[in-house]
Amino acid sequence: MKNKLNLVLVVDDEVEIQRLMQQRFRKRIQAGELNFQFAQNGVEALQILQNSAIDMVLTDIRMPEMDGLTLLSKLAEIDRPLKAVVVSAYGDMKNIRTAMNLGAFDFLTKPINFEDMEVTINKTLTFVHHLQQQQQNLQEAQERLHNLSFYDQLTGIPNRNGLIKQVTQGLDFQKSHQKDFALLIIDIERYAIIKSGFGHAVSDRLLVEVARRLEQWNAPSKILARLENNEFAIFFQPLESLEVVEIYIKELHQLFEYPIELEEISISSLIHIGVALSDIVYEKAEDLLQAADTANNYARYGSGTRTVFFHPSMQQTAIQRLNLEVNLQEAIKSEQLQVHYQPIFALNSVKIVGFEALVRWQHPTQGWISPLKFIPLAEETGLIVLLGNWVLLEACQQMGRWQKEFADICPDYISVNLSGLQLVSPTLLQNIDKNLMDAGLSGENLVLEITETVLMENIRDAIDILRNLRERKIGLSIDDFGTGYSSLSYLQSLPLTALKIDRSFIQNIETNQTNLEITATIIGLAKRLGLKVIAEGLETALHIEILSSLDCDYGQGFIFSRPMSANAATELIAAQSIDN
Repeated sequence: MKNKLNLVLVVDDEVEIQRLMQQRFRKRIQAGELNFQFAQNGVEALQILQNSAIDMVLTDIRMPEMDGLTLLSKLAEIDRPLKAVVVSAYGDMKNIRTAMNLGAFDFLTKPINFEDMEVTINKTLTFVHHLQQQQQNLQEAQERLHNLSFYDQLTGIPNRNGLIKQVTQGLDFQKSHQKDFALLIIDIERYAIIKSGFGHAVSDRLLVEVARRLEQWNAPSKILARLENNEFAIFFQPLESLEVVEIYIKELHQLFEYPIELEEISISSLIHIGVALSDIVYEKAEDLLQAADTANNYARYGSGTRTVFFHPSMQQTAIQRLNLEVNLQEAIKSEQLQVHYQPIFALNSVKIVGFEALVRWQHPTQGWISPLKFIPLAEETGLIVLLGNWVLLEACQQMGRWQKEFADICPDYISVNLSGLQLVSPTLLQNIDKNLMDAGLSGENLVLEITETVLMENIRDAIDILRNLRERKIGLSIDDFGTGYSSLSYLQSLPLTALKIDRSFIQNIETNQTNLEITATIIGLAKRLGLKVIAEGLETALHIEILSSLDCDYGQGFIFSRPMSANAATELIAAQSIDN
C-alpha cells in the first residue's frame, strides 16, 4: 500500500465525518499513501464511482435519496475490483446482515472507533490489492495467449487462426455490402533448399525478410498472414473490382524478382500463387482457404504456371456434400452410426478417469466415413441436434452399464461433445435430465465439451444454460481451447470446470517452442481460474513427460489408446482392474 495512492470513497450524510476522517488520516494523506472522496448519499457515490478509480467504499446505511443497502446492490454492476465496508448503529444486526448478504466486505458500528476503522481500511485495501493483482495477472496471461494463438511468433504478423478470424469477418462483410474480395496463398519456391542447406536460423531470417517485404508492399486493403513454413496469405477486401487482382499478382511476382539479402547469402527465390475470388460463394473461411490452397498446389505441382485461380472443377465438393447429407440422414435412421470411446488418463497415475464419446459412421458401401466430413455437414444442416442427442443417450446408457459392472473401479465420467445448436435447444436440459435418470447416473458422471468458438458465438444464451447445468453438478469443459478467442471477463464468469488444449498445440511440442509456450500459457491460465486441464493428441512418451512437467492434469491420445468400441472399452476397464 505504501507505493500506491489508495482512494477511499466515504458515503455519509453527516458533514462532520469529512473533517474527522481527514484529521485522523492526515499523515497518510500528506504522504500520498491514502486519500478520500466524500458523498452524502448513494446517488452522489455512484456518480463518483463512474469517474474515479475508487479502491474501496465506506458507506453509512441510513441516508437520504439512496441508502447504503441500495448502493451496495448497485456496486455489483461495477466491473472492477472494489469492496465496501458498511457503518451502522450498534446493535443494528438486521441491516448489517442484509449488507453482508449484498456483498459488503466488513462492517463498523457507531460511534466510530477510528483505530478499528484504520485496521478495517487497511485489511480491505489489502484484499482489494490482491484482487487487482490477480486480475492483472489473468489479463496478461489472456493477452499472451491471444498473441500466441493469433500471431506468428517469428514474423509478428497474423497466423492461420488470425487470418481465419479476419476472413470470417470479411465473408460477413461481403454478404451485407456486396464487396469483392480475394485470397492469395503464396509459397517461397526455394525455402526447403535454403533450410536444408543453411539451417533453421537462415531459413527463419528468410521468412522474416519475406514478411517485411510483403508488409512494405504498397497494396491497399490487404491483410497479411503467415500460414505455416514457407506459406503466406494475403486477403484483400474491399476490392474495386476483381480485375485489380491481376495487377496485384503481377506486382507480387515482380517483388520477388529481386534477391533477398541476408548476411550469409543472397537468395533469389520465385513464388507460386494460388488465388480464390469472391465470384464463387464461400460459406466459411476454411472453405476459402482450402480453395486458395488447392489452387496453390496446382501452381506448385501441376500447372506449369506460377499463378493459378481456383475453379470448382478442382474440387467437386458440392455434389459430394449433397450425397453425403442424404446418406447421413439415412445413417441416423438405419443405425449405421456407432459410438466409440477414447479413454482420458490422469497423467500422474496413468489411471483412466473418463471416456470421451465419439460418433463413428460405417457406411454399407463406402466403409468408415471420417467425422471431419460428416460432423460439419450435420452442423450446417441441423442434423447435429438429432445426432448429438443420440450420442448423449448412447453414452449415458453405456456409462450406466459400466457403473453396474465395475462398481469400485468405474471411470468417473463420460464426456460428450455439445454443438452450438444443442446448446441453445429448448429441450437440452430436459433431454439431459431424462438420460441421466434412465441410466441411473448423477450429474457428476457427465462432462459436456463445448468448443471455444461455439461458446463465444452463443454467449448471451449460454450463460444461464451453463449455470443450470452446473447446478446439476455436470462438468463443463471448453474444447479446442486456444483456437478461438474468449473474453477474459467471460472466462472468469462462466461456471466452467476444465479446459481442453487443442491437439494442434500438442503436435511437435517437443520441437516447436511456440506450441510449448502456448500450452504452458493455457495451463497457467487454467490454474489461475481453478480449472482442470486436459491435453488431447498425445502420441509419444515425451508428450506425457512434457505435459506432466507443465502440471497438466489429464491427457488423451493415441499413446494411450485410439477411440474404441464399447466392448473394447469395457475390456480396457477390466484389464485395468486386473493390473491394479
